Amino acid sequence: MKGENQAIREATGAFCRSILDSILPAVRTAARFHGYAVTVHGSLKRDIDLVAIAWTDQAVPAEYLAEVVCGAISGVLGNCIRQSEKLTPKPHGRVACTLIHPGFVGEIDLSIIGPRTSSEA
Repeated sequence: MKGENQAIREATGAFCRSILDSILPAVRTAARFHGYAVTVHGSLKRDIDLVAIAWTDQAVPAEYLAEVVCGAISGVLGNCIRQSEKLTPKPHGRVACTLIHPGFVGEIDLSIIGPRTSSEA
């Protein structure tokens, strides 16, 4: 039984890496155009964790970036939906949402560290 679970975890991880390899260039290009840098976080064993960080003074609000990233993923995979319309507050001003592709077993968790004013930093 343990071997079967390990095989499933390895297969899921390989699928996550394959999806990530497909979407990451488009996500990074779209985010960069809107003032953000994007990095990958986590093990990629069950899901894909992306972190977007406001990088320029022209960075758009986090809510808008979530739509941009969802659109970039849709452009590559054909479809992408947000699990919830609202972004979930996280520690240190970060917000997050879960993106789902109907053909993808895992999820894409997007965390965004949005723009701040100099007084907020």
